[in-house]
Amino acid sequence: MIQSLQELAQYVRQTVPDPKAILNLKINEKTGAVMFIWHGVEFLVKPTMHVFEMRGYNLYITGISTLLQVVLMRRSQNEKVFETALQTIQEAEELIRVKNQTQQGVQLLANVRETLGRLVGRS
Repeated sequence: MIQSLQELAQYVRQTVPDPKAILNLKINEKTGAVMFIWHGVEFLVKPTMHVFEMRGYNLYITGISTLLQVVLMRRSQNEKVFETALQTIQEAEELIRVKNQTQQGVQLLANVRETLGRLVGRS
């Protein structure tokens, strides 16, 4: 989860396709958002991952802003899935260490493997 505008700026830089095309990435404390130009279009991104196209002082939801929002939110959702998977694997490791709960730990690992397999399209 994004905790600060500095983290949001870094997240945008790492996530937006073709990051070399990002110009004038700025943190705007007053609006509580990150602003930047990407491929000649000016954007404003809120910590909620809402993306707006800026034209002058007006904000618009456009096709490109919606697409950029999907890109930013997708990565965030994927990170949550992987964090949960890692936590579950750690729980399974702890169960395996306890002699009488080894089977439950192995079953939990199998469930994680099956779930991750479904996410990547393996049945």
